[in-house]
This record gives sequence, structure tokens and C-alpha cells, in this order.
Amino acid sequence: MVLQALVGVVMAGGVAACMFAGAARSPQVTLPVHLARQSADDLEITGLPPQSSRYVGYAELTALPQVTAEINAGPDFGGLTMQVTGVDLDRLAAALGVPASADLIDALCTDRYRSYFPAEYRARHHPLLVLKVDGQRMAEWAEHTHQYDPGPYFIEYDNFVPAFHVLSHADEEQQPTNVMRLNFGSAVKEFAVLKPHESHAPDSPVGQGFVIAKQNCLRCHFSGEVGGTKSGVNWSVLSRLAREQPAFFAQYVSSPAAVAPQAHMPGNPQYDEVTLEALTGYFAAMTEVRR
Repeated sequence: MVLQALVGVVMAGGVAACMFAGAARSPQVTLPVHLARQSADDLEITGLPPQSSRYVGYAELTALPQVTAEINAGPDFGGLTMQVTGVDLDRLAAALGVPASADLIDALCTDRYRSYFPAEYRARHHPLLVLKVDGQRMAEWAEHTHQYDPGPYFIEYDNFVPAFHVLSHADEEQQPTNVMRLNFGSAVKEFAVLKPHESHAPDSPVGQGFVIAKQNCLRCHFSGEVGGTKSGVNWSVLSRLAREQPAFFAQYVSSPAAVAPQAHMPGNPQYDEVTLEALTGYFAAMTEVRR
């Protein structure tokens, strides 16, 4: 059982609402979750318990302790400086009573893009689930500023500083927008399907490629139930391409539009030859065809 106790079930508007407790990191704080969606902007919560969905309302999220940060937004928002207010992901996990064994959080977006937040990443960067921009809910802010609407939720940071470099890959901000679901699971179990079958040292090219693939490629590509499905291209296709056409694979990672003008994938021009070789070598080492 992921949750050690189901403390109570109450009826709210004819729909059962659950409050979880037991293994919370902060037992004083609990957050009511619902068995059915109450509103279109409810945040779906999965993995608590496994193979289940629960829902948290916007008002309930705003009742949690809030963090406010000023950010310099990226190209999606015209480079604006914005004040965002939201909930630290670990604070949210504590309020949901998430046990330490469920140490991986992933955010799924409406376009099936998926960002992963391991425990060590959260401890270093404190990602925020944003609830308001400049004091307004996302849709209101977008209407007033004529900007892209990133709602119902998106993830940002107060002050992101890369914690590591692997070759020419720098630790990246995971900034999913249009987040509709948070899933809680085990990093060991989730990432197991991404490991090559033969042993490779962490500082080997294949080991370095593995780190890069987890943080970069997994957002839009998938292996089984792990990863985003935005691209529709799974790990086995990437593996076969890396084995059979390594030069093409590396060029596509660096500059997709140069080899496939119809490609929507953003390029990685910052990756040098050694980094591209490591990433290519990792995928080539994934010998088992996974679907």
C-alpha cells in the first residue's frame, strides 16, 4: 500500500472525498482529495494508491502554504517578468501523505508532455506548482495580458541554478505548462525500464547518456508506461535508429529541422560531439525492443 491509512471518507455534494494521512512528511498538514472530478481545473493525482485517480480542487491547493517568486519568463510568455505564486511540490506531497517510497513526482500536460522530478532534484531546486500569475488565476492573467494560457497549472522556480553538468548537458529546468496531473511513484521502479541490460559505469559514455536521456528525452518519448507520449516515438524506435543510423540520430538530436523539416522537436545545438556520441551510445545499448 502506498498510503498507510485512509483516515476518513466524507460526503461532499454527493461525491466522496478522502483525506489521506499516515506516512506524511508533515503530519500536521492534510489535504482533502476527491474520488471524482469536481471542476474542470481540478488537479488529478495518480499513484496514491497505485492504479487510482484522485482529484484536488484549486481552492484546496490555495489553502496550502504559498511561495511567491519573481521569474523572467521564457519565449512562451514573450520574455515577461512575472510574479508567480504556488505550492512547493514537496509541501504538496507532504499534505497528501505521500510516503518516502514514492520519491518520484511526474507532471503530465494536456499535450502528453511529461516532466519528472526526482527527490534529489526537488531538494535542490524546489519546483513550484504555480496557482497564480501576478495575483490572478492563469486564464484571467492570459486574457488581460494577451499571453499564452499556461493553465490550469504549470511549474516554475524561484532561482534555478544548475546542480550538475554531464559533458555539455547542463541540469535543466523542468517547466511543464498546462499541467493536468501529478503522479507519485518510485524512481527505482520507474527508471528501471530505461537502464541498458549490460552494466555500464556511471561515468562511461553510456552511463552519461543515460543521465541525459532521463532528463531530456523522457519528456516526449516513452518506454512502456514511463515517459511522455507527445512525440509518439518510443524508446525502441530511438534505440533502433541509434544502432542502425548513428550519424543521423546524432544530427537529429542536435538539429531536427536540418534533417526533417517537418519536425516539431526543439534542437540541442549546445551538445558537442562527445555528448551526442554518449547519447547515441546509450540508446544503441538499449538492445531489447520495448513497446
